[in-house]
Order: sequence, then C-alpha cells, then structure tokens
Amino acid sequence: MKEYVSSGPHEPILWYRQTIRHSCGLMSLLHAISNGPARTHILPSSPLSALITSAIPLPPTERARLIYDSPEIEAAHASAAQRGDSAPGELKLLEGEHYGYHFITFVKGDDGHLWELNGGMKGPVDRGVLGEGEDALSERALDLGVRTFLGKDVLGDEVGFSLVALAPSEV
Repeated sequence: MKEYVSSGPHEPILWYRQTIRHSCGLMSLLHAISNGPARTHILPSSPLSALITSAIPLPPTERARLIYDSPEIEAAHASAAQRGDSAPGELKLLEGEHYGYHFITFVKGDDGHLWELNGGMKGPVDRGVLGEGEDALSERALDLGVRTFLGKDVLGDEVGFSLVALAPSEV
C-alpha cells in the first residue's frame, strides 16, 4: 500500500495516522465522528469541531501531530483510559504474546465509497462503491467491510470481534 499524503476539503474522508501508543480506540472514534453523518452532530463551537476544522487542510503527518499535541484529546484519552479495564502498565506484552485487539472504522465517504480507516496503516482503504441510500451497515457495505474479518483466526480460539455503530436514534 502506498503512503497516503492527501489533505484538504476535497478528500472523500478525513483520515488520521495513529502515533499515540494504545490509542486505536481513540483513533477509531475520531474517524467515526469526523466522517459521514455523525459529523453533522458535532457542535460548531466545540473543541472537537475546531480540531476537525484544523485537521482538514493538513497532510497526514501534521494531522498526527495536531492530535498528538491536542490538550483536549490528551485529557479525553486519559480520562477514558482511567475508566478502562487495563492500567497503562498492564499493556506490556510478554515475549511471543500477541495483543490481538484493535479498532478500525468503516465509513461511507463523501464520494459514496466505503472506506476502512485504520490509523495504524499507511492510509485509508477504499473498499468499494456503495449505492444511493446504502450506508456503512447496508448488506453490501457489510460484505465489503466487516464480514471480511469474520471467521479469521487472529486470536486462536477467541472470536475477538465486536461491532459498534454510530446510528441515528430512530434506527
């Protein structure tokens, strides 16, 4: 995969490179709320809105720095980490041990394509075109995205797969 270098308002999606250790959940959440219909629910005067607006014109390296240097993101991430099941020191792996858990995000971009957004990769992955009225949970989107991960034996006997969706309350 070629390194992603795009930036600006013409991008079909907003992708963030992950540079903060053990922050894939944070990155996945940022991808989910920075793209698609979820973005319309961000309050215009909020720090999150300012962060996204600042990120749009930046290339991926500078976007990563923006996230890394953001006191609001740092405070939110630290607060969420304190409520989690693991203390930061518990995240060290034993030799030969595979951590195995990771968060990725699927969104329908402004171009009508399904995008896989994973801050640990070199860039976003275009999974294909979705039809008018199809969203990231449509049958076609599930076949292009989420279902490609089902049945893969990443963790041995453990399923190791969960799905979280941001959806309108009327769904």
